[in-house]
Amino acid sequence: MAREAYPLLKRGIRINAICPGPTDTPLAQANKDLWLGFGADYRSDAGIDASTPLEQAYPLVFLCSDAASAISGEVLISDAGYIGSGLTGSYPSAEPVAQFLTGRLR
Repeated sequence: MAREAYPLLKRGIRINAICPGPTDTPLAQANKDLWLGFGADYRSDAGIDASTPLEQAYPLVFLCSDAASAISGEVLISDAGYIGSGLTGSYPSAEPVAQFLTGRLR
C-alpha cells in the first residue's frame, strides 16, 4: 500500500488503509475464541468491548474525506491503542505481539 502511494498520488489518487483490531461481526462471532479472544485482556482491563463495524467505519470515512487530504500512504491502526500500548510498554502483555507485528522483535 505505501509503495503505491507515490505513483497513485501522481495520478491524483490517495491510498490509505486501516489495520483494525478485533471487531464484533457475525464472522468474528463464528470464530469468537480466536478472533475476539485476541486482546481480550487489554479490553477487559481498559473497560471496553471489541469494536463495532461502525467504529471501524469512522476511520475509513475520515481517511476518505477532505479532512485527510494531506494523508497518503499511511496505515491507521484502529485497535483502541493495543499496539501502541505494547510498543510503549504501557501494557506489558501486549509488547511481544506489538513487536512481532511491527518487525521490532528484540
